[in-house]
Amino acid sequence: MNEQEKNTMNIIEPEGLSSCGADSGTWCGQALTRVLIGMTLTGLTLNVLCLNYILPAIGMVFLLVGLRALRRENAGFKGGYVIAIIRTFYITVWMILDTTIYADVLTGTTAAVVLTAVNLAMVLAQVVCLWSGLKALRQKAGFEGKCGAAAALIVWNVVLCALGLIGWSGWITGIIMIVLYIIIMRRLFALAGELDNAGGTITPVPVRVKDWQLVLSLAVLLAAGMACGYAFGGSYPMEWTPLDNSAQAEVQSTKAKLLELGFPEAVLNDLSAEDIASCEGATQILSRTEDKPVNDGREVTTQTGENSYQIDTVYDAKELRLTGVAVRVKQTDGTERWIIFHHFLWTQPMNYCGTEAVQLWPSGQSDWWPDGDATGRVLCGRDGQTLTAAYHSLGVQDTFTTDFFGNSQSSSNLTGTFSMPRGSENQRGYVCLPIQIAQEDTYVNSWVNYTHQNTWVQYPARTARDSMWSSSAFKTIQFALQFDATEGRMLY
Repeated sequence: MNEQEKNTMNIIEPEGLSSCGADSGTWCGQALTRVLIGMTLTGLTLNVLCLNYILPAIGMVFLLVGLRALRRENAGFKGGYVIAIIRTFYITVWMILDTTIYADVLTGTTAAVVLTAVNLAMVLAQVVCLWSGLKALRQKAGFEGKCGAAAALIVWNVVLCALGLIGWSGWITGIIMIVLYIIIMRRLFALAGELDNAGGTITPVPVRVKDWQLVLSLAVLLAAGMACGYAFGGSYPMEWTPLDNSAQAEVQSTKAKLLELGFPEAVLNDLSAEDIASCEGATQILSRTEDKPVNDGREVTTQTGENSYQIDTVYDAKELRLTGVAVRVKQTDGTERWIIFHHFLWTQPMNYCGTEAVQLWPSGQSDWWPDGDATGRVLCGRDGQTLTAAYHSLGVQDTFTTDFFGNSQSSSNLTGTFSMPRGSENQRGYVCLPIQIAQEDTYVNSWVNYTHQNTWVQYPARTARDSMWSSSAFKTIQFALQFDATEGRMLY
C-alpha cells in the first residue's frame, strides 16, 4: 500500500469509536446527530408533565456533548460550543431557581425581559453557528459548501421570535410551524447521515473529563441545587417577635364594649391595639364561624337499595376554623361604617409549612367599597411562646393563574401572603378591612379564599397566592360573611 492510500484510509476509517467522541476519533455523523437531537428537544416543548423543562434540559446536554466533540473542527462549531456552555449554565440556574418561590420575583420586570431577549439571541446565534459549521464540514468532506436546511432553521427561529413578539397565536399557525420544523430537522438528520456515509472523522482532542463524567457532574449539581432550593427556598421570610399585648391596656374599654356586643373573644384577643381602637364607637356585632376541612377526606359507600349505592365524602377532621365578624361603628361626625374582620385558626398543626394566602373577594362592589387600607397580622405558638408577625404582603395584588394550555389570566383582589415557621402550632391570623356602604338596601357579601400549601412536591415552585385553583400542591377553602348592612342582620 503506497503513502497516498494510507492517507486516504486515515481519512475514511475512524481511529477508534468511543461512546462520547472525546477519547479517540469518531464519526462526524455521530456528533452531529447528538447536536441535532439537542436542537430538536430544545426547539419544541410541551406544556404538560413538566416536559417544557425536562426536554430542553436533556436537549442542552446533547448539544453540549455533540458540540464538544466538534469544537476543534471549525470556528462555527467552536462558537456553538461556547454558546452551549453559557446556555447550559443559564438553564441549570433557572431550573434550580424554579424550585424556590423566588423565580417569580423577576416576572414582569425589565430584568426578565432582558434575560429573555439574551436567551433568544443565544438561540439564534447557536443556529447561525451550526449553519456556519456545517458549511465548513461539508466542504472538508468534499461536498458543495451549501447548507439550505440550516439556513431554513435560522429563518424558522426568526419567524418564531417575531410571532412571539407580536403575540400571534392559533392552532393553524402552530401546526404549520411544527410541520416546517419537522421537515427542516429531517433534512438536517439526513445531512448528518450523508457525512456519516462519507466516512468523515473528528480529530481526537485530549480531555481530562470524559463526556459521561461531565453529564454525571451536571446531573449531580442540578440535583443538589434543586434539593437546596426545595429545602430553603419554599417559604417567605417573616420577622417573628414575641407577642406583646401591653398596648391593649389603652383600649380596654373598647375591648370590653366589643365583648359585650358579642365579638368572639378568641378572635378579639388576636387583634392589635390599633385594630381594636378602630372599632371605638361600635354599636352592633355580626359574626359567623365555621370549621372547614383542609384534607381530602375519605369515601364512604352506603347501600341505598338492592342495586344502588351512595358514595359520600366524610371528613374525620376539620382543621381550619374561619370566622367572619362585622362591626357597625358610629363615627364622630354621626355617620356609620362597617369594619370587617376575617379570622382563621388552625385547630390542628399544619401538615406542611410552605406559603399561605388569604384573599378577600370581592374587595369592593358598587354598593360597598373599601374605606381605607387593610390591616392584620399572623400569630402562632412555638416553644411555649406566642409569636406574631406582619403579613409578608397585604394589599390589592394581581393574581395570575395558568391553565393546561399555558394561558394566563389575572385578577386584582385584596390578598395577604405569609409563611408559618416549621414546628409551630396554633397558627392563626386575621385581616381587617373598613368599608363604606350605600345607604339603602345594601347586602355585603365578603368572601375569603384561604389557600394552604399541603406539600413541597411541585415544579416549578409556586406560591399560594398564584396557585389558588391551578395546582394540586395547594388547597383553597372558601368562606363567606354575608349580611344586610341596612337592617343589621346576617343573611346566612
